[in-house]
Amino acid sequence: MMKKLTTVSNLIFIILVSGLYLQPITMAQADDLTDILVAAEKNNIQAQLVLGIMHEQGIGVALNDTRSAYWWQRALDNGYVDIAKALGSMYMSGRGVPLDYKKGMELYLLAAEHGNPHAIKFIALGYKRGLGLPQDDEKAATWRAKAASLAGADADVVFLDSMQSKETELQGEEEIFAEFLRQANQGNARGLFYVSVAYTSGTGVARNYIKAEKWAREAAELGLTSGIRHLGLFHQLGQGLPKNRIEAQKWYYILNTLHPEDDPFLSIINAKYMTKDSLDEARILADAWLANRK
Repeated sequence: MMKKLTTVSNLIFIILVSGLYLQPITMAQADDLTDILVAAEKNNIQAQLVLGIMHEQGIGVALNDTRSAYWWQRALDNGYVDIAKALGSMYMSGRGVPLDYKKGMELYLLAAEHGNPHAIKFIALGYKRGLGLPQDDEKAATWRAKAASLAGADADVVFLDSMQSKETELQGEEEIFAEFLRQANQGNARGLFYVSVAYTSGTGVARNYIKAEKWAREAAELGLTSGIRHLGLFHQLGQGLPKNRIEAQKWYYILNTLHPEDDPFLSIINAKYMTKDSLDEARILADAWLANRK
């Protein structure tokens, strides 16, 4: 049996040889990633969620949809139902897992039944088209009625219009990016977030971290959960821009306030490397943002 690895240096070595990092590593970057990896292996659900996000978007680690799906499946197996929608999207597109509309819609349905607004809208589509679900106009109408009452940034979707029929589905990364951009320019919070992800990962457009941060900030300012987390990770890991733990912590405090039911995992990891004065500054900035939002 191999000797159990217990030191940070050994974990960093694994990170290096497995090709997880996209750019030269600083010890500060390694500290954060090591903390996340250790927690994920110990079945911390938020760590598993975050690792999946990092691999899906290429933040701090190599783009790897297979690893993204792996960590999200582990989070789901550990009871984190909220990730079912994101994992379902991977089956619907065949990213990191086999293309499987039935499996994708099963996961969407699980998320929708637990109140995920994004999934609710796509379940209505699935029943309307018979896409991964039995075609059923009555059930489609029921889910459309549920979707009609949804509001807020987390209820925004993209692709819903284009997927009304097989003939109108978008094809190719550049065409998909153009739709992201079109909806972002109309103020769609999820469109803003997806434009940021596209610039982060270089999907349909040249990779550009400065532009990615800009679009993530616009999504975060609208209160989109994914946008807030994305922006926080950018500044925590120093992805293509100087590391700014105070800015990251500000957004994590905001996220914790908006979703107090979630484990404040990223906030705790980032705070480990901050002084009390820096934490206080981040708290003041977060409180000011929240006060202006009301």
